[in-house]
Amino acid sequence: MIIVSYKRGDFLKRPEVILNIFSSVDGKITTAPNRNVAEWTVAGIDGNAHDQVYRLYDELNCDGLISGSETLMVYGEHWVELEAPIYEPQKSKGYIVFDGRGRVNWYQTDGLLVVTREDVSQEYINQLKEKGIQYIQAGKGEHINLSLALEKIYELGFRKLGLSGGGAINGAFLRHGLIDEISLVLSPIAVGGRTTPSIFDCDELKELENITKLELQTMNKIGNGSVWLHYKVSK
Repeated sequence: MIIVSYKRGDFLKRPEVILNIFSSVDGKITTAPNRNVAEWTVAGIDGNAHDQVYRLYDELNCDGLISGSETLMVYGEHWVELEAPIYEPQKSKGYIVFDGRGRVNWYQTDGLLVVTREDVSQEYINQLKEKGIQYIQAGKGEHINLSLALEKIYELGFRKLGLSGGGAINGAFLRHGLIDEISLVLSPIAVGGRTTPSIFDCDELKELENITKLELQTMNKIGNGSVWLHYKVSK
């Protein structure tokens, strides 16, 4: 159980959050903007990192998986058919998607938990209700209140969450100090690019003291040329 200080002045019980993701050796998580990273898997160049990351959810005991709506929308527009299915985590009991702006028209609803804002459109809430999708609301204005959202997710019984991106939601969790561990599988490729999505896409740091410091836990070669790095975040 993780307890962190909360803006309201009391204490927040929240699940542990493990960023569990794969990238190129230069930290890119797609080939270019608006591209589905599954194309690395189909091309056979990801070093089996895609499948290995999904197996790590179980090894890391994640009981829920987090994604952002932006990732789903990009993947939906750039669909890539996998030749073989990716491992499906067995310990996860929910797929949690942060969709603050209420942009997704949902088709897959099994095991889905949607996190959105308290002032999202009523039309979006009606969609969730009509489709029987479980949802929680946290925060008003431009962004979801991440701390409040995690508090509500904790109340639903989740204790360890695997965060899988994309870069914007990863960056938001990083800047709010809500990541406890980083599980990173490096694929044996280099991508480059000035606007290509990276592991953390967020505001620039202004002070050196705000860098997130890490403690290495594990370093192993896995898959076909990939390397697994497992860190704990120094508090």
